[in-house]
Amino acid sequence: MNSLELETLTAQAGPKACAEALRDLLVPHFAPVFGAAKVVEHEVAAFRALKLLGYLPAQPDEYDLVMALRVTKVKARSLLYQVALRTKTNPAETDAALRQLLSQPRVAKDGDKVFIEVADPLLTDQLRQRIRQLNYISDGSFSGSVAKLPIPALSALIADLIPVDQRVAVRKQLKHQGVRGDDLQGMITAVVGQLGKRVAGSAGERVAEQIGDNLADFFSEGASTFFDLVTGSTVRKKPTL
Repeated sequence: MNSLELETLTAQAGPKACAEALRDLLVPHFAPVFGAAKVVEHEVAAFRALKLLGYLPAQPDEYDLVMALRVTKVKARSLLYQVALRTKTNPAETDAALRQLLSQPRVAKDGDKVFIEVADPLLTDQLRQRIRQLNYISDGSFSGSVAKLPIPALSALIADLIPVDQRVAVRKQLKHQGVRGDDLQGMITAVVGQLGKRVAGSAGERVAEQIGDNLADFFSEGASTFFDLVTGSTVRKKPTL
């Protein structure tokens, strides 16, 4: 971005956004005293300022940064990680982010593995930690921005992301739909194993979209919708997760 483009950007952003962006840029210079902040703090400040001015999208990924800032993919991912580390989140927000991650179109199933593209590097670590807490091995399953999970690990994660007070209801709903399994995770594993099979033959490129859409419906509308979409049923039932 040259000076002329910056002038146009600030003019379009307006006085309020420019004032907020200037504040974000100056704060690191005095934390704790002038000149003491590390380079990364100024980079994070510039990142936030450029978002305020509309130069970067509200939720940029590494490719947005590569194109807009002319940096390497490694640098872009590092910057996203540094920004995320400075953004406080609580467990509920992390769970919501993981549900959203599993609900995106970029979730592909290949045999007994599921591939998930994770744009947020900190969320990658949070996903890895959750998988480990569920007693599955994550080492070697994550490469760059892509996480690879076996179906049992994904099913355990889905079950863990269902609010505790709704798990019994979801299990009953799946059982009512004819899904077999000894526990909630086992039942979800049975359903996840079928995802994508109905479209893989005629349009393999749609498999990833099918999986993400099914998981999105499961998290937003409940167990019956999840199962109906896999089996091809047109019935749309209730609970919300």
